[in-house]
Amino acid sequence: MLVAAKHRRTNRLFSLANAGFKVPPQVLAFDEDSAPHWDSYKESGGQTAALLLQIARRYFAEGSPLRVLDWGCGPARVIRHLPAAFGPQASIYGSDYNPATIKWCIENIHGVSFSVNDLLPPLPFAADFIDFVYSLSVFTHLSESVSHRWIDELRRITHTGSILVITTQGDSFLDKLLPDEVDAYRSKGLVVRGKVSEGKRIFSAFHSPRYLTTTLFRNLEVLELIPGTSSSQDMWILRKPP
Repeated sequence: MLVAAKHRRTNRLFSLANAGFKVPPQVLAFDEDSAPHWDSYKESGGQTAALLLQIARRYFAEGSPLRVLDWGCGPARVIRHLPAAFGPQASIYGSDYNPATIKWCIENIHGVSFSVNDLLPPLPFAADFIDFVYSLSVFTHLSESVSHRWIDELRRITHTGSILVITTQGDSFLDKLLPDEVDAYRSKGLVVRGKVSEGKRIFSAFHSPRYLTTTLFRNLEVLELIPGTSSSQDMWILRKPP
């Protein structure tokens, strides 16, 4: 691949400097924007894990034995850093709908329980099981109807007081939309570029904050919205209410 060729030299230097740090096959790494640039894959994953820990500490007592789920974990860019970040008292779970990705994760990433999910729910967890769930750029690749089913599922597996962290493509992506898409975004609050397999990287959905607060997230409490800048995604911090 052209991207892999572009980073061949820096990746070779990364491998020499990071012996023992296993990286996913390039065909799996394509699902991560920072891969296969391994310096970025490692650094951005660690930074995101640190951010998630900061969020968790705002809403849970430090040292709480949290059950943490990465729904849509991909090739472990973030979740591989969570056991060290959250500590041995936390139980870390990762789920993805790509069986090859999960197979690689099981064989190479330790301290995490991995499972495969389908495009549609359910997840292999009991009701009220998860304390802290995050989903990075997953709803960005789902249709409206499937998104609603997954929000219902995330609500099922969490309990009152659980925290959900979800990223979406919002106002900072307006300059990426065509004129008719901008009109739809402003009127309905949702634009879906389908015509490809749902869940794939090229399948893209854009959500306005108004749409999310009144529709998709209507049964969740919005605690924080960190708006995206320069085409970065919005980050929503939500809580399951009583």
